[in-house]
Amino acid sequence: MAVDERYMRQVLHWGKEKQRRLETARVLVAGIGGLGATVSQLLARAGVGKLYLVDDGLVDWPDLHRQLLYTEADIGRSKLDIAKERLLQINSTVRVELLPGRIDTSFKLPADISFVADCLDNYSSRFDLEVCLPSGTFLVHGGIEREQGQVLTLKVGNSQPLAEIFSGALQPAGKIPVTGDGVVIIAGLMANELFSVIFGQPKLLNRCLVVGLGDLHLSFLDV
Repeated sequence: MAVDERYMRQVLHWGKEKQRRLETARVLVAGIGGLGATVSQLLARAGVGKLYLVDDGLVDWPDLHRQLLYTEADIGRSKLDIAKERLLQINSTVRVELLPGRIDTSFKLPADISFVADCLDNYSSRFDLEVCLPSGTFLVHGGIEREQGQVLTLKVGNSQPLAEIFSGALQPAGKIPVTGDGVVIIAGLMANELFSVIFGQPKLLNRCLVVGLGDLHLSFLDV
């Protein structure tokens, strides 16, 4: 199947030049759990040229209701290994590089990354990730708990740091309560914003979109 045929429906929407931008983009997806499993899949399906994936987890039963890259047959296996396998099955033209381990302030990032998807599930790793990013990197943050989610874009070195924006936020004790549908909605919005950032047209730069999933309301907070 020709590449042009694979992407024809989205090229009809955003045009060939934006498709070329996707094909040269290098995106780091931090966390391949609920949000990251869907974000990475949408980026691969769209034809993003290279994906770097970061995680240190194994697939477990509580993951399966929302982490759409994994199945029952994957229990106990590395999320990174399975994610790469599945993403290449989805789109063999995308390059997938694995960065195993937990993110902390000593985490080493590849030099060619300009775009980062924060799909992590704890504030400590989120803050450490941002510290590791060079100035000028675009960071698309997403998070969800119960019936509320948020998506926000920052440009490192120009925007207020995540650690200041969420300075009063408390990490939930124990597992974060979420449903699969809510995770997919927030992940879809993150992917939408990542495409916009890659195209040079971010919609949520220094602007947090807060999504109320219980009554389907949206609000925006400037940061």
